[in-house]
Amino acid sequence: MTLTAGEAAVDSNAYFMGNCKKIIQTRAYTTKGLQTMGFQVLDSKANFIFAKKEGICGAYLYQKLKQEGILIRHFDKDRIAAYNRITIGTMEQMEHFLFTVKKIIGR
Repeated sequence: MTLTAGEAAVDSNAYFMGNCKKIIQTRAYTTKGLQTMGFQVLDSKANFIFAKKEGICGAYLYQKLKQEGILIRHFDKDRIAAYNRITIGTMEQMEHFLFTVKKIIGR
């Protein structure tokens, strides 16, 4: 039984590390994609990023993405009202997200 528990722990760690690697790669891809469109993206080591674009209201982008079925987080706090919190999903989800953002901002 101890051996089985040990094997499961190793397998779980490998699974966890694999997911971490995917998130890191997808976060970098998404950050670069947003920066290419003129967004300022704050450094992040988490499974989300904060991003803003001059001339685009954070609440506006939030509403437009919501209409497209994409949910991000917008905060109505003065210091961060221009930013949106974007959770990193799968590569396919983030490709769709970037495509939709590009369509919304007209680039």
